[in-house]
Amino acid sequence: MEGPLLFAEDDTAGEVPRRLKSWRCLIVDDDEGVHQSLAFAMNNLPVLEGRIEWLHAYTAREAREILERERDVAVIMLDVVMEHEQAGLELVRVIRNELGLNDTRIILHTGQPGFAPEITAIREYDINDYRTKAQLTRGHVYTCLSSAIRTYRQIRAIAQGREQLRRIIEAGDELMMQVDEAAFARGVLAHFAQLLDTGLSGFALTATRPDSLSLQPLLVAEGQHAGRAGRSLNASEAAEALACCLQSLSGHGVAWGARGAALCIRSHPGAVLCLYLDLQVPDPESVDPGVIDVFAGHFASCLDNRSLLHQLQHDAYHDRLSGLPNRRALGEELGRCLVAGQTSGLSLALIDIDAFGEINETLGHAFGDELLRGITARLRTSATPEVMVARISADIFAVLGAERRITPEFVLPLFAEPFTVGGEESMVSVTVGFTRLGDVEAQAGGELLEAAFQALRYAKTYQRGQLAWYDPALTSQTHERVRLLNGLRHALQGDGLYVVFQPQVSLEDQRLIGLEALMRWRTEDGSVIPPDRFIPVAEQSGLIRELGFFVLREACSLLARLHAEGHAGVRMAVNVSAVQFRNPSFLSELRQIVGASGMDAHYLELEITESIAMEDSAYVREALEALRTMGVQLAVDDFGTGYSCLAQLKQLAFNRLKIDKAFVHDLSEEEADASIAGVVIQIGQRLGKEVIAEGVETEAQAQILGRLGCREAQGYLYGRPMPVAELYRWLKSRA
Repeated sequence: MEGPLLFAEDDTAGEVPRRLKSWRCLIVDDDEGVHQSLAFAMNNLPVLEGRIEWLHAYTAREAREILERERDVAVIMLDVVMEHEQAGLELVRVIRNELGLNDTRIILHTGQPGFAPEITAIREYDINDYRTKAQLTRGHVYTCLSSAIRTYRQIRAIAQGREQLRRIIEAGDELMMQVDEAAFARGVLAHFAQLLDTGLSGFALTATRPDSLSLQPLLVAEGQHAGRAGRSLNASEAAEALACCLQSLSGHGVAWGARGAALCIRSHPGAVLCLYLDLQVPDPESVDPGVIDVFAGHFASCLDNRSLLHQLQHDAYHDRLSGLPNRRALGEELGRCLVAGQTSGLSLALIDIDAFGEINETLGHAFGDELLRGITARLRTSATPEVMVARISADIFAVLGAERRITPEFVLPLFAEPFTVGGEESMVSVTVGFTRLGDVEAQAGGELLEAAFQALRYAKTYQRGQLAWYDPALTSQTHERVRLLNGLRHALQGDGLYVVFQPQVSLEDQRLIGLEALMRWRTEDGSVIPPDRFIPVAEQSGLIRELGFFVLREACSLLARLHAEGHAGVRMAVNVSAVQFRNPSFLSELRQIVGASGMDAHYLELEITESIAMEDSAYVREALEALRTMGVQLAVDDFGTGYSCLAQLKQLAFNRLKIDKAFVHDLSEEEADASIAGVVIQIGQRLGKEVIAEGVETEAQAQILGRLGCREAQGYLYGRPMPVAELYRWLKSRA
């Protein structure tokens, strides 16, 4: 396709302008910035005596429509992740299999390196290159496009009728998948012999510079050179062949000697595959130079793809920052040990760097990266060759080896000395989970790794900064959590979850002043799961948000009914978890629920924990102020079980302190004034806040609380948590 006339700067009047070829390139990306950046990067830059004509598509569907009508697209710059994770690779399949565009070159790019294409996709769909968007600099773009267009031009030449070269292309695709470098080189040398119509007598070697050619060992040696494989090219034995190779390496195309011919194939990363064949009567006129160019260009692309495949293979099993094996490599090694029956006697330690996120935020990612490299170096230096060291997440390292080696006495001292980062010494605290693999019942390597994570999670929960050993009971607990979580999701979709209500009364006259809404779960077999079992699971999984709003809807609906039926002044208390409270949509959904119920927001009381109340973050302060503006009351739940700053507590717009039932249970007349319950009541009085005690079960407890100045209470003495029907019977009996 011919493009517009382009003039050189020194054009003079009367001269015929030269016409440059136009290469059509399609950008497929949902990011407008990528389109602009690529077009700008190649602005006015000639490529292979031509210019780039850009076509633009922002979705896979638009790209398909363009390619159905434009069949001469040379290169497609394609985003891996667009409408969904597989959109890019699905479009590649359409391009190759449905549209039949096998000549068009494809360069993949992505802004999400975690979605790198699998090696099989690179192979099956003939993808030229893969880059992250961060690598799409002007130099990289020019190099990638030049290489791809060169390949496209050469493949087009093949498509125009050179049957011999088609066979070469097919052979190249097969050779590219050769794992062994010598086998690949032998195959290329054999096809070079076919091209020159001669027998297979010659050699092949790789080099990076002309001055290193004579020093490189021969990868392949055939015919009269047989036996030289693995040896360098001796100048005295093969002076003419060496000179011929140097001539091809310093120039382009085939170099002809008196008794042979050489061809050097250059790959993208800078390596060169040098081929030499013995010839009885070398004849430069016997081979079309265009055929040689296509031959060299195609196998150069094969070399590029092999390099890409090797890089992807390496990245699939190694961490780029540290160079250590990654989680996938560790999992496969554990699986190999399991299949071979070698887990007995092996231990696995997972080392978690405490507060690594804070280190990055406070000191910067460059500091964090250097620290990780320092830890890597120390682990590598200390480990013996039979010990595997891996980095399996941002801040977790793994050490796998014999039980006698992987012990606390080996791991912990590694972190007793400071690390030198940026010229400064820095101490690192770690939490370690140890697992004797022989103690784990597993069917796959992933299960062994999960057992190790269970030990680490236990250590982080209960012994942060120290260590913990794997206990088979941890696996049972994990299975129980999974079972509870699945059951909880099922219950949320059905009718297994319901809300009960516990009365709150005035201690002075036992008058009903409020209700607390509490979640309950009844399974299909009729058994009731206690909240202390399923609430932690719901919080860890994030399901607590849905549960919380379910309780709020039920509570607000009931309170609106009670007020309409004459129980004016009764308030409704609802617990709000930290996960639910910190969700950005919490306030808007709360307003929607209150508005839909028709109740007065002043009679809704949200119970929050001390940890939320004391959190000094802009969001928490703004949320508490928004609730106060709405008229919603606030109670600090289980007050006394956490750590509260009274000066900060005084600043909060809350209405009520709630004494934890543990402090009520231990009340005695002799020590009442000095009890924690007594102190909480005094704090409430000083702050001018109401105090309510929960867990009141006896008249004695109620009398002591009343004498201490507490005016509100809830507990079994007044009423248990009740379903709605039972609550109405309770209300009727009191009336």
